[in-house]
Order: sequence, then C-alpha cells, then structure tokens
Amino acid sequence: MIAWMAAPVFALAASLPVSLVEFKHDAWTIESGAPSRINAITQTGDGFLWIGSVEGLFRFDGVTFEPVKLAASQPQRLVVSSLLAARSGDLWVGLGRGRGLARFRDGQLQDAQMPHPSREVNDLAEDPEGGLWVARGGRSDRLLARFHDERWQELGPESGLTAQPVWHLHFARDGTMWVVQSTTLAFRRPGETRFSRFPITVTPRASLSEDARGQLWISDAKGTRPLHAAARPASFFAHPNPVGGTRQLFDRHGDLWTTTWNSGVLRIRAPDPGASSAKIDDGRRVASLNATAGLTSDQTRALFQDREGNLWVGTELGLDLLRPASVIVEPDLPANSPTSYRMAATRDGTVYVADAHALYAMVPGQKPRRVLTSDTPAEALCAAGEHGVWLFLGDRVLRVDAGVVTRHVKPAGATAYGCAEDGSGRLWMPGLERGLHWWRDGVWQRWPEPEPSPSLPANAALDREGRAVVLFRGPPPQGLLPFLALNAANPLVGGIEGLLPSEAGVLASGSRGMAQAEGSSGSLLSQDDHPWAVSLNGLAQTPDGQTWAIGDAGIVQLRSSDLADALRRPGTPLPHRIYDFQDGLNSFVQKAPGAQVAVGGDGRVWFLTRRNVMRVDPASLSPNRLKPPVLIRSIQVGDQTFAAASRVTLPAGTTTVRMVFTALSLTVPGRVQFRHRLVGESDAAWSAPSRQRTALLSDLGPGTYRFEVLACNNDGEWADHPAEVTLTIPATFTQSGIFKLGVAALTLLALYGLYLARLRQILARIRERSEERLQERERIARDIHDTLLQSVQALILRFHAVTGRLNGDPSMQQALNQALDRAEAVLVEGRDRLQGLRRVGAVDLENEVRRLIAEQPFAAGTQFSVSSTGERRGLRSNVFDEILCIVGEALFNAARHAHASEVTVQIDYGRQWLEIGIRDNGVGMPQDTAARAGAAGHFGMLGMRERAKRIDAQFGVEANGDANGHAGTRVWVRIKARVAYARDVS
Repeated sequence: MIAWMAAPVFALAASLPVSLVEFKHDAWTIESGAPSRINAITQTGDGFLWIGSVEGLFRFDGVTFEPVKLAASQPQRLVVSSLLAARSGDLWVGLGRGRGLARFRDGQLQDAQMPHPSREVNDLAEDPEGGLWVARGGRSDRLLARFHDERWQELGPESGLTAQPVWHLHFARDGTMWVVQSTTLAFRRPGETRFSRFPITVTPRASLSEDARGQLWISDAKGTRPLHAAARPASFFAHPNPVGGTRQLFDRHGDLWTTTWNSGVLRIRAPDPGASSAKIDDGRRVASLNATAGLTSDQTRALFQDREGNLWVGTELGLDLLRPASVIVEPDLPANSPTSYRMAATRDGTVYVADAHALYAMVPGQKPRRVLTSDTPAEALCAAGEHGVWLFLGDRVLRVDAGVVTRHVKPAGATAYGCAEDGSGRLWMPGLERGLHWWRDGVWQRWPEPEPSPSLPANAALDREGRAVVLFRGPPPQGLLPFLALNAANPLVGGIEGLLPSEAGVLASGSRGMAQAEGSSGSLLSQDDHPWAVSLNGLAQTPDGQTWAIGDAGIVQLRSSDLADALRRPGTPLPHRIYDFQDGLNSFVQKAPGAQVAVGGDGRVWFLTRRNVMRVDPASLSPNRLKPPVLIRSIQVGDQTFAAASRVTLPAGTTTVRMVFTALSLTVPGRVQFRHRLVGESDAAWSAPSRQRTALLSDLGPGTYRFEVLACNNDGEWADHPAEVTLTIPATFTQSGIFKLGVAALTLLALYGLYLARLRQILARIRERSEERLQERERIARDIHDTLLQSVQALILRFHAVTGRLNGDPSMQQALNQALDRAEAVLVEGRDRLQGLRRVGAVDLENEVRRLIAEQPFAAGTQFSVSSTGERRGLRSNVFDEILCIVGEALFNAARHAHASEVTVQIDYGRQWLEIGIRDNGVGMPQDTAARAGAAGHFGMLGMRERAKRIDAQFGVEANGDANGHAGTRVWVRIKARVAYARDVS
C-alpha cells in the first residue's frame, strides 16, 4: 500500500485529555525546509538521521536536510516507503511506484536490482544472519524477497504463507520471524524452512511490536493487546474504529508509542501485562500530541527512537522531535493566572501555590490537589508554623494548617506585598505606601512612621536564623529593629530585584549581579563574569547541597558550596547549568514579591513563571553522555565544492577556504558547539567554542595544512577525537620558486641597471669637472706663456744685448752670462711646467714615467725598471695627469731621501682596477711619517693623498719593507677601471 492512502482513525485519541508534558517538542515544517509526507525514519551508525518521504530520501544532521539522489545515470524521481539501517552500515531504501529497492553504501545510492519489483515495498527487516527481507506490497505471489551474500531469493505461498499481501515483518528476540498479512499472522522459527499460521485472525494493516520482556503486541482494529497473554484491563486498549498503517515502538522506558492516521501520536504508559493497574494512574495511561498542541500535522506515519533516546515523528507536513524535558509544566495547576502566582513551602515538605482563584497543595510524591477556592486573588503566601501557610486575600487573611482553615482580619485598606512569619511567631506584612504591619496574639500593629509610608516596605523573607528580612523601596527605618531592614537602592547590585534567602545569608540580585544583601560593599557576582546572576527573582537550596534559582536567563542550577565559595572569594570558578526554553521552560519568571522557587519534600523543585507553575525533578535529570561524531561535510572554494575526504587537493593559488562540518548530536542541535584549528600555520591553537557549523580559512598560501574540528553535545560532552582533513594547495606559476627566483633576478638586474645609470651620471659629472679643470689649466698655461714667459724671454734678449756691449769688462760679462744661463734654465723649467699643465694628449703612461725618472736627481749608477701587465689602455686626461704627479712626487722622494740603488715602477692594467706601484730599496720611511702628513717637511705626502682623493683613487705607503721581505718603501695607488680608462670596460 502506498503511504498516505486513506485509512480509519485511531478512535481512542478522539477524547484524550492528557498531553505529553514530560517532553520538549521541536518541529521542522515544510516552510523550514523539512520534507513532506514522511513515511519512514531511521539512523545509521555514523549518526545521521535518514528520512524517507514521497519527496525522496533525505539525510539530516539536526540542522540541514540534505537530499540524496540515485546515481546520475538512473532516473531521479524517488518515492521512499520504508527504510532499514543494517548492522553492516548499509542503508536499505524501499521504494514505491515499482522502483524496487536501493542501497546506500560508500556515499552513493545505487539500485539493488531486486527481481520482480512490486508496486511498493511495505516493510524491510534484517534477520540474525544479516539477510535482508523485503515485504513486497500489492502481490499475492512472490510475497517476500531475501537478499544475502549478494544473491536474491523469492518466496511465495509455497513457503507456507497465504496468498495475501504482506504488510509488516518482525524478527523477535528469540529469532522467530513474524509476517503480518491482510488477515493472517504467520511465523517461522529458527531452523525451519516453512511458515506456520498463528491461530488468530487479524484485521488488515495490523502491526507487531515487542516490549523489553520479549512480549509481542498486536495492534489492529480490535485494539492493542499482548499476543501471547490474555487481555487484562491494564494491557488491553480497545479501538472502536479500524486501525491501519500505523507504526509502533517501545521506548527505553517501556512505554508504547504509536502513530495514527489523523489524531497525532499516542503514548501508552507501560502496557505490561505483569503491571498492576494500581501502579499507574489510569487517567494518564494514554497521552497524545496532536496539531492543536504543536505537532506539524495530525496525519502521522513514521516513528523512530534514536540512540540518544529522542522520539522522532514523521507527519504529512514535517518532522517532529520529542525529547525528555528537564523543566516540566505542571498540568494539574491552571495556566495563565489573571494575577501573579504565589508560592510557599512548609517545613514538612509540602509546597503550596495560590493563583487568582484557588490554593493548591503539592504533598511530596503526589500530584497537586485543590485546598480551597477564593473569590479574590491571592496577594501573598508564606509558611505558618510547622505545617501550615498564611494566605493573604483582598479582605482577609487565612491560615491553612492540616486541612483546617482559620480566618483572620487584615489591616484595613492594605495590600500585602509579601509576608513572613519569624522565629518569634510574628507575622510581617509589607504594605508599600500603607507601611509595615505585624500580627501577634491576634492583633495587627503598624510600624510607627508617617502615613503614607516614606519607607515603602515592598517584600519580606526569612534569613537562616528565622529573622524577618524586609525590603524597603524608600529609606528604611533606623535603630534597633526586630527585623533586618534592606534598602532596595543597593549600589553594589544595581538595585535589589530579588530577595534571596540562602545558607550563605540573604542574597540580593539586581541589574549588576548578585551579592550579600547586607551592606553596600562585598563580593559581587558581576554580570560580566556571571551573566546568569543578573535579575534573579527566586532562589532555593536543597538538603543535598544544590542551589536552584530563576531569573531572566532561565532556571539556574549550581552547588551551594560553590556559591558560598564564590561569594567569599571573588574569582573562584562557579560551575553552573542553565535550563531555558530548549529544556521545556515556556515563559519568563514573574516579577512579584514572595518566593519564586520552592523545594518539596520529595526533592522536586517548583518555579513560578508568568504562564505556568513548572517543576524540575533532579532525580530524573539524565545528562546526555553520548559524545557526538564529528564530520567534515564539504570544502568550498569560491563556487566550487569538494567532497570531504582524508586528503583534498585544492586549486592552485587558493587563498580562502570555507570548511563545512557538523556533529551528529540530535537532542538539542542548537547547543552543539565546535572548536577548530588549522595545523600548518604558525598559530595552530584551537578556536573558541562556537555554534557555527562553518569555518572560513583565509590568507592561505601554497603548502599542506591539516584542518581539525571537535564538537560537544548539548550537555558539554566533547568528542574524544577530531574530524580532520589534509588540504594541499599547489603553487601557481607566480607562487613557484622559479618565478620568485626570476623576480629576484629581475629585481637585481633592475638595481644593477640603476647602479650603472647612477655610475654613468657620476662619471659624467667627474668628466665635466675634469674638463672644467683642464680648461682652467689651459687658461693658466696661456696666461703664463703670454705674459710671464714672454716677458722673461724679452728680458733675456735685452740682457744678451747688454752683455754684448760689455766686451771691455770680462768679469761683468761672465757674471751676466751666468745669470742669463740661469734665466734660460728657469725659462725651460717654466715651459716644462706649462707642458705639464697642458698634458692632455699623453697616452703612453710608461714613457711618461721614464721621462719623469730621467728628470729626477738620482745618483749615478741607480738602476731603474718600468713595466706593465694587462692590455694597455688610454687614461682619462685628468686621471693621467694626477697619476703622473703622484708618481713624480714618489720618484722625487726616492731620489732625494731614500738614497736608493734600485727603483721599480709596476703598472697593472686590470679589468676592475688600474694600479701603479713605485718601490725602492732605500733607507725607508719612519712608521709615523704617513700619519703626520702635512707636518713640516712632508707636504709631498699630503699632496699625493689629495691628488688620489680628487680622482676617487685609493692610496697607500708601505714603509720599512713589506710582508714579503722587501726593504725600502713602496708607494701605490689604485683607481677603478671605469674611472681611470678613457672608455668603459665591458
């Protein structure tokens, strides 16, 4: 039968008054992306929830519905009628519309090639040997198919089955296979080859289920009942109308759940034939959840319990989740009281609650019962003596004790803003502008102060010694008081909103946090470190050392000893747990005087909210200890998506990657948190916990990285091992080493080119300055030649004329001839000097050096050597001149001071440097002579240095021998080839 075919209803649901208050209900509708017309739900070993519907197959992680398609070569239209998660890890998918069976394995959904596909697969089951059984609907032959060891086997009436369609399959714990047909029930025990008929008749579309004791239950139009036991009142649930197409399961607590066609989902509490009806409240045995209570639809078909204990319901319009609620609405107390609720706990453990119309008592272990009704709303409620309570109404005060109600007068015109009976038996009633009243021995008294009251008493409580604590909105009374007076304008907490008695003393909570109520200084649990401590309105502590509070953040649970330590020592860690709307809380705390939290004698903790009275049973709280599997779903780079694998190579040049991951904890997906890190970066620390299921990795470069992600479930249980994937990002050409080397080489070449350009610029400037100097020297030479030398020449001629006239005086003529000879020598010397100033055409350095040697006053017998190495090059004119001057000065020093017998001049025309060295074997030079260049008698040395500096040359003098054992003195000068030579060296 195709799912969602019209069928009769489960008639028992029509008049069910009880809702499933013990469960928190979440829903995903088709508007939020859920599939519609869900037929089957299951969970595979990896933790994914699988949903089969008329729209296809979907994989669900608690957040995202991911459609799963058949292989691309096969048609994609799928109608899923049944699902089975096999022990091998495979997922079997039963299809409708004659498509047969598909199998999901290794990330792909493939056709299982079942022979003779039927119109629909009604059910799937796995036998103890791992064989898959298929109930092929709409057939009277080949009723069953079995797949084992990759082979198919078909069974029909010859196997003992009747020629009727098969609707349901079940393998019992003892290995017996049960087959539900249209009107018959057949079974086959282990080792048998044929089916036998069970001696009962069933109605069409019946189903089987099995409880924890191995008892089989049959559900059909006659009702839900045990198969092998006689029906008893506690184990038979009649259905006046026929039932068909339902799904049933026993949950972990032994309760039976069933879907219905149009009445939502039902729960039958412990339908155990061995249970006594007295143990279970018959009025609560059957409960329901339907569309009126929030179910996505009353048309339900699929039912499944996951490994975390959550119940999943598939409906016509979406998917529903039922999980045990930590905070439970008390169904026996009216909701939405027109005025605020009031609450008090007595010393015997009974908790009283009053609303606008009645007073209720919750005796330990019992459900609430009404004690009395009233025609006016309750104003205040507090404990009276050992067992009773004081109830303040509009015009009277009632004392309720052990079922006895005593009426007392109330201060005229006053409204009670809380109440408290102290250890001395005085009953205190804050009346705001009417002042503070107390009652004793049947008489009401008012605290002496003006009326209306300037102190404005607004709330009352008891401290641990039984003393009354009164909160005043205005300036409180001063002096010796029989009560503790507190000013609501407490600067430490930001104004007292909650008056909270505790074992550590009376606490106050406000907009800034919580602290001791007495005094304006002390340890504050601030909103920065403890946000839950802000605006608490109620607090109570249990005998086993637990503290429960309620405020804007929800219900808070922590250890009383931890709270006391944190109040004494600021900065002490304060572990806590918050229960909010995801745990069953359905309203905010009410802002009213009096107790907002109370602890019953049975351990249950009661809370007042604007909408309901709620309770928490600490004994039934069971944290989720199942650590969630973590999966990396995909890797996104731009518009490309890569499937997750152990190693993924991304496109070259990738810099930004989005990692998509999930954790398969389905209880409260919104509380699942993740931490991730990227190993391979300089900072591989874990990120802060976050609920985001994606991570953006940016500024990545070429290389290999390992991405790891951890997750915790809704109760903070972190997975033991992270999910991880290795990412490899190849380098682009521009990121490769060759490209970088090329860029570096081009950069160096560019810098070298800039260097050459700068060098040419400097050389051009040097040449320009040299030309200017040469022009100036030529000008000086011309001036000297045209003036001084010509004048001297003229004088010499005149003196020659005079000498010729002195023939009669030989001595005078001889003297004049000697003077003329000296004058001609001076003239020659002057011409030589002019030749030096104008020596711009000289190119042969060796010949010029030999000429300089010849001009020096060397002693007779001195040996000379002038040599060169390398290819001779022409020198720049300024360089040529300065070098000759330096060489000339060095030769003059050798001739005049060294008394050398050997002088050598070595010229080295190098490719990088031009070097000239002048060596003699004379007496040498004192070591400090070069350092004292410029002192008296040593201007020649200074001149050589200055000339070397003018042409950017290096200059040195090695006195008294050198490292090679040569005696005498060596003078050398070195100049860069590009500066020295007339043309640049290539």
